[in-house]
Amino acid sequence: MADNENCKNSSSRKGHEQNEQRAKKSFNYCSHLFVLVVFAVGLVGGTLIGIYAYHGNKNDNSCLNQFSNGAGADTGGSVPHYTQIKTTPGGPILSTAPRTNTGQCPNKNPKDNTPYESSLFAPLTVKEMTEVSEILWLGKFITTVNHAPRSLEESFILYMYLFPPRKEDAIEYLYNNGSKPGRYAKVHIQRGAEHVPDIMEYKVGPLGHPGANVTPLTKPGEIHFNSRPYDGVEVKVLDDLLHNDMKVLETLMRESFDNATFPNELYIFYYNGPPRMTTEGRETRFVIGFPALEELDVINLLPLSGTVHNPGNNVSDWHPHSYYYLNQGPYSTVQGLVDAYKNNTIRKLRLPAGYRNTLRRKLFPEKDNSLPLREYADHPGARSYMPKGPRFSISGTNVKWMDWSFHISGGQLKGPALFDIRFKGNRIAYELAVNDIALEYAMDASGQNSIIYMDATYGIMGGVSRTKILNDVDCPSYAVVFNTSYWDSFSQKAFDMESICVFEADGQEALWRHVSPSFAGGMRNRHLIVRVPVVVGNYDYTLEFQFYLDGKIYTMAKASGYIQASFWDEHNPHASGDKTRDAFGYRVFEYQTGPIHDHMFGFKVDMDVIDSNNSLEVVHWKAGNILDALRTQSNITQVPPYFIYNQTRYVEYETMQEETGFRLNYDHQKMFVVVNENKKNKWGVKRGYQIAPLATGAQSLPDVHPAMKALSFTKYHVTVTKRKEEEPYLSSIYDINRMNNPKGYLDLMLNNESIVNEDLVNWVTVGFLHVPSSEDIPMTARVESGFLLKPFNFFDKTATFDMPQYYEEQGSTNVEHEPAFDACVEPNKEY
Repeated sequence: MADNENCKNSSSRKGHEQNEQRAKKSFNYCSHLFVLVVFAVGLVGGTLIGIYAYHGNKNDNSCLNQFSNGAGADTGGSVPHYTQIKTTPGGPILSTAPRTNTGQCPNKNPKDNTPYESSLFAPLTVKEMTEVSEILWLGKFITTVNHAPRSLEESFILYMYLFPPRKEDAIEYLYNNGSKPGRYAKVHIQRGAEHVPDIMEYKVGPLGHPGANVTPLTKPGEIHFNSRPYDGVEVKVLDDLLHNDMKVLETLMRESFDNATFPNELYIFYYNGPPRMTTEGRETRFVIGFPALEELDVINLLPLSGTVHNPGNNVSDWHPHSYYYLNQGPYSTVQGLVDAYKNNTIRKLRLPAGYRNTLRRKLFPEKDNSLPLREYADHPGARSYMPKGPRFSISGTNVKWMDWSFHISGGQLKGPALFDIRFKGNRIAYELAVNDIALEYAMDASGQNSIIYMDATYGIMGGVSRTKILNDVDCPSYAVVFNTSYWDSFSQKAFDMESICVFEADGQEALWRHVSPSFAGGMRNRHLIVRVPVVVGNYDYTLEFQFYLDGKIYTMAKASGYIQASFWDEHNPHASGDKTRDAFGYRVFEYQTGPIHDHMFGFKVDMDVIDSNNSLEVVHWKAGNILDALRTQSNITQVPPYFIYNQTRYVEYETMQEETGFRLNYDHQKMFVVVNENKKNKWGVKRGYQIAPLATGAQSLPDVHPAMKALSFTKYHVTVTKRKEEEPYLSSIYDINRMNNPKGYLDLMLNNESIVNEDLVNWVTVGFLHVPSSEDIPMTARVESGFLLKPFNFFDKTATFDMPQYYEEQGSTNVEHEPAFDACVEPNKEY
C-alpha cells in the first residue's frame, strides 16, 4: 500500500546508513508478497528488483511492493490486476490476467417509464398545472387564463406547486398498506379584480379526478395586496410610469453615462427589496444600469436612483420621488434633480467615451484569448464513467441505490426536497428540504443600501428564476436528468425545465482506510448525488444531497454567478484617502465596489430515526477539572489517583425538554443528536443521527434589526420544534414585504412545547459571509457550506462491511478487491 514517492522522499531525508538498515528490514517484511511479484513480472525482472531492494540505495524503494497489486511493475504495457474469482478454504484464488477492451460500456437507462404523477411526492407536472388553471378559471377564481394579465386589476395565478400529503396519511400508505393519498396543488392567486385586492392561497385537488375541490387556505384580506412579490405585470407598469421621467433625464444620462439613453442603452433595476417596512404602503426603489450582460445586469449599476410610491393596484395614484445622483439628494421630482444638474450645484460624473461598449467583452465569462493556455490545457481532463452501467434505479421519482431509497420532490418557491429517506430498510428522515435563502447587503449607495432578499419570495425553482443543467459542468454526461415544472405568472402558462440530476460519483478517496504492519484495508468513497443547479437573478446556486455507503447524508449549498455591485465613486465624500475600499467593501472593477453580504440557507430536516417518536440530545463538549467531569455521572468527592493532572475534556449529555434554537459558539461547543429513546443498538445505546453543521457563517445583525423577525431562521444554526402540519416552512414568502407584522417566521414556532418522544423537525441554517474581491469579477468561483446527517450509535458497527472492499493480509492469500471489470469505452448518453 505504500506510495512510491513517499518511500523515495522519506528515504532521501535520512542518511545512507538508515536506508540500508530499513532496506534489510523491509526485505524480510515484504518477502511473502515479493515472491508473488517475482512470478508476475518474470524471473529476470524479479532478480534485478530483489538485488536492488536488498542492497539499498539513496532512494530506498524496498516498500515499492508492499501490499502491491502489481500495477507498479513494468510489464511491457500490459497492467495486470487481481480478480477475486472464488473463495476456497485456503483463501481466494487470484487472476492476474490483463484487462481487455470490450468496446463500449453498457448504457442501460436506470429510469423506467413510470410517470412522475404516480409518485406520492413528485413535483407537479405541466399537465397537472394546466388542469389546475382550468379548474380555477371555470370556478371564476381567476380572470385570465393562457395569456398575460393586462393590468394589476386582474386576478391571476402567481405560483403553483405540489401540496404534499399529510405525513400521517403518507406514512400509513407507505408502511401500513393504507389508501394512497391524492395529489393536490397549492396555488397563490393575486386577486386584483376584488373590490379590496389581496393575495389568496388555495388547495386544489385531487388532481386527475373529476370534481376536484378548491379549498381556501387563507381568509380574504389576510395577505395584504402590498405584501405580494414583484411580477412581470408590475415591472411593466413601473417602466411605463417612469418613461416620461427618463425623457426629462436624457441630457443628464447622455453626459454622465457615455451617451446612453433609456430604454435603448439603459434599463431600470427594481428588485432592491424590501419594498417597505409596512403593508400600508409600497415603496419600490430603483437604480439605473447598463444591460451589458443581460436584462438583469446588477454589476453595472449606475449612481442614479429613485423611488416609486406604488401601493395597491390603482396605478393613477403611483408616482416617483426621492431622486439621487451620485448619492446627492433626495430631489422630490426629477425636474428638481435636472435643475440642480444644469445649475452646477452638484457634483457630476462623466464616464469615458466608449466605456459602455467595452463592458460585455470585459465581463462576459469566456476564455481570454490574449493569454497563453496553461500547459496541457488543450488535453481533456480526468473523468469518471460507469464501466458496467448504472448501479442505481429510478421509478417515477423514487430513487434506489446501495440500500438507500428516497423520493425526489420540490416546488418553484421553496426549492428541492426529498421525502421518505430510508437506509437498509430503516427510515432516517421523512423530509429533507431547502426552504429559503436569505441575503443581506450593506453598501454606501442610494437606492441599494440595506437590501434584503428572501429568494423563496421570488421562487428558488421557478418564478423569476430559471435553471438549465449544463452537461458535463453541473453533472457528468451519464447523469439522469429530471424535468420539473414551474408556473409563469406573466404568461399564465406552465413550463418544463431541466432542473435535477442524479448520478453515482467516484470520490477517488478513501471512505475509510488503515494500514498496519500485518494488513492493509480500505474502501473507496463512492456516493450518490442529487444535484439541483438554480438561477435566482444574478446568483447561481447548486443545492445538493450526497448519500454515502456508511449511512451519512451530506447536504450542500454552493454559490456562483455574478455579484451585485454598487457604483465606485472616486470622489465619495464618505470615503477615506484610501480609495480602494470603504466600510462596505473593496473596489473590484473600473467603476464597481463589491458590497459585503451574506448567504444563509435554511433547510427543513424532519428526522425520523426508525419512527416518528424522537428526542433531541445535546452533547456538550467541555473542559474542566476532574471532579467536574466525574460529577456529571456520580457524587464523587475526591479525584482518583490515576489521573496525572487535574484538567480534562469531557462531555455532558442533555435531553432537550422544550422547543429551542441554538447558535453555534466555538467557545461552548455542542453536538446535536436526534435519538430514538425506545430503540437501542447492540450495546444498549439509543440509536440516533447527528446533525452537524459544517463550515458556516453566522447572523451578525442584532435582534432589534427591523428584518430580524422575518429572518429569524438566520439567527439559529439548529432549531428544534414539534412537527405540525400547519408549520410546513421556516419562513413566509410575504414577510419580507410586511416586516412590521410578519406572520410566518421561525420564532413563532418556538412556544415551549415538549419535544421528548415526539415527532420533531430540526430547522438547520448554514451559510457564509461574502466580502467580494477582484477574484469575483467577472464570475464568483464556487463557495459553499453545508451540514452532515451522520449515524450516531445507529448501527452496531461501521455500516459498510456488506460491500466488497480492499483488503490484503501480509503473508496470506486473504485478499479482497472491488469487483473487476473489463476496460471499455465511455458511451454516448442515449437517455
